[in-house]
Amino acid sequence: MKKTTLLLTLLFTSLCGFAQTTYYSEDFESGDLSGWTATDSDGDGFNWDVLNASSINGIFGNGALVSFSYDGNTPVALTPDNIVTSPAIDLSGITDPNIYLFYDQIVNGTYPAEHYAVYITTSNDPADVAAATPIFETTVANGTLANKFFNLTSYIGQTVYISFRHYSCTDAYYLVLDNVVIKSLANNDASLVSAKLNRYSLQNTDNTLTLTVKNTGVNAITNLTVNWNDGTNDHISTINKNIAVGATSTTVVHPTKVNYSSVVEKNLDLTITAVNGNADPVMANNSSTKKFNTVSQVSPKGVLFEEGTGTWCGWCPRGMVAMAYMDTTYPTEFIGVAVHNQDPMTLTEYDNGAGFSSFPGMNVDRVVKGADVSQATMTSNLNTRKVLTTPVSLEANGEVNGSDITINAMATFRTVFANANYRLGVIISEDNITGADTSYDQHNYYSGGTTIMGGYESLTDPVPAADMVYNHVARDLVGGYDGQVDSVPASITDGQTVSYTFNYTIPDTSIIDNMHGVLVLIDQETGEVVNAKSFPLATLAVNHNQVGPTVTLYPNPATEYFTINNLKGGMYNVTIYDMSGKAVQTVKQKEVNDNQSLTISTKGMATGEYIVNFATGNTSYSKHLLVK
Repeated sequence: MKKTTLLLTLLFTSLCGFAQTTYYSEDFESGDLSGWTATDSDGDGFNWDVLNASSINGIFGNGALVSFSYDGNTPVALTPDNIVTSPAIDLSGITDPNIYLFYDQIVNGTYPAEHYAVYITTSNDPADVAAATPIFETTVANGTLANKFFNLTSYIGQTVYISFRHYSCTDAYYLVLDNVVIKSLANNDASLVSAKLNRYSLQNTDNTLTLTVKNTGVNAITNLTVNWNDGTNDHISTINKNIAVGATSTTVVHPTKVNYSSVVEKNLDLTITAVNGNADPVMANNSSTKKFNTVSQVSPKGVLFEEGTGTWCGWCPRGMVAMAYMDTTYPTEFIGVAVHNQDPMTLTEYDNGAGFSSFPGMNVDRVVKGADVSQATMTSNLNTRKVLTTPVSLEANGEVNGSDITINAMATFRTVFANANYRLGVIISEDNITGADTSYDQHNYYSGGTTIMGGYESLTDPVPAADMVYNHVARDLVGGYDGQVDSVPASITDGQTVSYTFNYTIPDTSIIDNMHGVLVLIDQETGEVVNAKSFPLATLAVNHNQVGPTVTLYPNPATEYFTINNLKGGMYNVTIYDMSGKAVQTVKQKEVNDNQSLTISTKGMATGEYIVNFATGNTSYSKHLLVK
């Protein structure tokens, strides 16, 4: 918790003779209201509370003020009139010429229309607050994180209360406020909020360094002096940029491109040294760093979509429909995993690790978090992520021995690291999951509606378990949510292949033909999934002659048909996969006798290479097939 009633922090600079003073600060990290008072003026039982909103945006940390206009648990629309008021803040005795109120604000991106007001009063009585004229009132238009600020200079010499009132709205979602600060400002001051630079790039390629800069001074910014240093050379430039008081610009572009002709690893130091030609008096917020690596060649990029869902969630059919569309439209680039919550398919470690704040929701490469699961949003995120340069290509092979699976993971790096911090892991998923009891019923708020949602609008609420088939269901995390410790060494050279062997046992309740492994490389510093590769578990035995050595395919290459010879007696499921892992033909529950042959047509199959998997009981065999 950070709180003062007069003076919290004093920063000095002898160069400009300026003392920036913070008079009040509260970030609610204590997990409670920290002396603030919440009033449920409409009496509906819903009020301001302090909740962990870090999954919405990391800036909110472990505690933030939250008020709702929609209860997703019921679900029911709310019409709030909720007031939350600060402790008394003593502004008497202030000698600084100006003071400002700052706070961070966010709402749901899909349902943003939250209405609220800000009050500065000398009384903390809720009736007096509601009767006062707010210093600010708005209906929020979008879900973008906003840092709000207001001049409170006219209140110097008084003891005041800050109040936020959430009211005059209904059936949106949530309003989150945090990091409430009252402080004085310097004349010319800038804060380096963040920097954007490609993490990985091909050699001899220009990469643009773009800064997000906030004007934290009293004067409008017209130019900034910015330096980036790679440990050897400075790159100093004065950049003309107009940034209004309190505003943030995301488009401060350094004119010197980041470009190296060889495979290198660089740590770039970024610094704003001057504002409007004057030395910045508050240097504590003017610096940042960025890591940058060049790569020797392009590697294919798979994008991991982790969808938060549950049978209890009436809006979650939207995610199922979008995932099915993405599977069909982008079969090699899109990798989908359904992370279930509070239903029979829940994998607790995965559910906890993903940390979804609302359902349905999705994480993309664990960089984009809590996003909407619509088809349009998935497509947009895929198009953004799939073109990124990645420093590693991933492959997997292995063997199947009954229900025991050996997965040989291979990561070939195309850059250098002196002190890498990466891990490999394998996510196991399964398709065609069904259940017999009502816990597998899918709640469906699209039922009877006018919104077209893949046919769910014509189904009941809930959809009976007998009519539901669940795909992409997360079954296991081999190596854990963050990946396997010590699976990747710290020192890596260009062209080096790192290998690690994972072992997995298929449960008796699962069917190997319906299962996939997703090999992931995870950056331990950022949590980002740097690359992902999906593969059917049934194909792992294809390179191991000890698996089904007497079974043959003939003719091979095939034209109109092929025959599987020397099978042992049993009930077989046969699945033919193309080399992207897509099942192109399935023959189920085909009974054969000892040494009986099984003939399968190749009609409609394109010329090319395939993997034929034939499974009986707990045994699965795979063979290569060429089709002419």
